[in-house]
Amino acid sequence: MKISYYLPNNTLSNEYLAKSVENTDLANEFTAQKIYEKSGIKTRFIANDGEIVSHMCVKAANKLFCEYNIDKKNIDFIILCTENPDYIFPATAFIVHEKLGLGKQAGAFDINVGCSGYTHGLAIAKGLIESGSAKKVLFCTCDIQASINKNAKIAQRIIFSDAASATLLDENNIQKIGKFIFGSDGSGFYSMYSKYGGMAYPINKENHNEVFKNDDVEINMNGSEIVLFSLREVPIMVKNILAANNLTMNDIDFFIFHQSNMLILKTLIKMLNIPTKKTILDIEEIGNTSSSSIAITLKRAIENDTIKSGSKILIAGYGVGLSWSGSILKI
Repeated sequence: MKISYYLPNNTLSNEYLAKSVENTDLANEFTAQKIYEKSGIKTRFIANDGEIVSHMCVKAANKLFCEYNIDKKNIDFIILCTENPDYIFPATAFIVHEKLGLGKQAGAFDINVGCSGYTHGLAIAKGLIESGSAKKVLFCTCDIQASINKNAKIAQRIIFSDAASATLLDENNIQKIGKFIFGSDGSGFYSMYSKYGGMAYPINKENHNEVFKNDDVEINMNGSEIVLFSLREVPIMVKNILAANNLTMNDIDFFIFHQSNMLILKTLIKMLNIPTKKTILDIEEIGNTSSSSIAITLKRAIENDTIKSGSKILIAGYGVGLSWSGSILKI
């Protein structure tokens, strides 16, 4: 897989977050050590001032082009997964298309699938290539939930991190991507959602001051429901991915889940009885990067030589929607 990623220069430490509540009733519950115990995260990345999704995707894509000596003239489709588009419309993919100087023959669109976005996007890109609609697809992911939620409740701030990834798919590497499993549970829509800004609850001159005064533009999240959903659906998804690809747990060299938080990850690993040597956890120094987490975890594991050529990897995304998806990759 040809993957690159971009992380901003700014970081957010547990010590900084603890200091933000040190004179409140939450001080004892959110010390630096307890933040780590709750999340498994020590450091998060936060976008630089003025940096938005299109900027970060362009940086990840240009890094990809340089790293793999890619001629961008041959790219004939761009897919961008984000929950935080530059504008309500048109799609941010068009802005990235223009900034990268891609040709007019290239198609472009956005998808909004949150933490399942990387696996959903790989499936769409693979389908475009297999159908003959595209030959080289640039797939970008970027979410900036850390920036958007900088004034949110600390229970949310300790989780999210800003990042972008870029993946190039073509006729050669899609052959190394297996069959996909998908799932949705719309009844869990309100477990994690952003209320204001769409047509259901627009921000207008009448409610603007009140909305921002109460921080209602931030994420509404029921953490316990998200945990229960993850532990209920992900183990079933893993078994279905294996069955769809005629594989067993023993056939898989590594398992990479969406890096949500350490508690969920370790519980999933225990429930599935996955050996420690087959687990890849990369959340401590990165945080939860939403749609970019699987790509970043995979790339860093390849970079540090944990994952070697020929490895079979089960990837699984899950989150907002509620949604889940996964497949098998051969490196």
